[in-house]
Amino acid sequence: MAVWILRLLLLLLLLYLAATLSLYLWQRHLLYHPSHSTAAREGFSLGEGNEKIWIETRHPGHPCALLYFPGNSEDYWDFPDELARHLPECTLYFLHYRGYGASAGHPSEAAFFADALRLYDYVAPRHRQIVAFGRSLGSGIALYLASRRSLDALILTTPYDSVLNVGKEHYPLFPVSLLLKDRFDSRRYAATVQAPTLVLLAGKDRIISRRRSEALLHAFKWIRPRVVDIPEAGHGDIVEAPAYFPAIRDFLDRTISTRNPGSE
Repeated sequence: MAVWILRLLLLLLLLYLAATLSLYLWQRHLLYHPSHSTAAREGFSLGEGNEKIWIETRHPGHPCALLYFPGNSEDYWDFPDELARHLPECTLYFLHYRGYGASAGHPSEAAFFADALRLYDYVAPRHRQIVAFGRSLGSGIALYLASRRSLDALILTTPYDSVLNVGKEHYPLFPVSLLLKDRFDSRRYAATVQAPTLVLLAGKDRIISRRRSEALLHAFKWIRPRVVDIPEAGHGDIVEAPAYFPAIRDFLDRTISTRNPGSE
């Protein structure tokens, strides 16, 4: 009997090790969901080769620039138009992450952060106000940018304190802290942010728990973010909630006009 128990335990251990190895090898496939089926439409590219990225643009020529960092599987086909329709007072810059949409290369935390800085440095001389807007995975990129560059406002939809902590919640049986390559430690970046910040939360979010968003909110040291909770919304459909875009418009109207009284 003892031999069979030992064999069973050994089999379970081998299965666990195999699952752990698979999680390590496939982690970026779980975190990123790129698609190259989106054609380059209205916009421009930055960089060359595997560092070449495409930026969708809408409403060129406005004093306010909105830099949008999407979620890990966001709709690259129609959402730039949806954002532009609801936020016509800003020139929209919708970043195609590396490995996504019309951009080259492969997705990674380091690549996304570098591209956010490149986009900002291109946009900054051309606009009087700059707003960074990140949704889900993109909230960590927007926060990183806010910790490295000056912004007039910051908008975060369903944000997290770190992808590491989100991963621990979703994979509690595995040593995620030893396996994870891209950690997106938003909590660390939030501690230095000074731009007025709006945080939009989904009451029925099953991807990023309220605990993770609240941990991020506690990490802000210089400002107190304005929080809008949409109880009926889930992680994926929050943008369809009737209160979503009005909350963003109200925040931008108050923030940009307050910080830039002479803006158009």
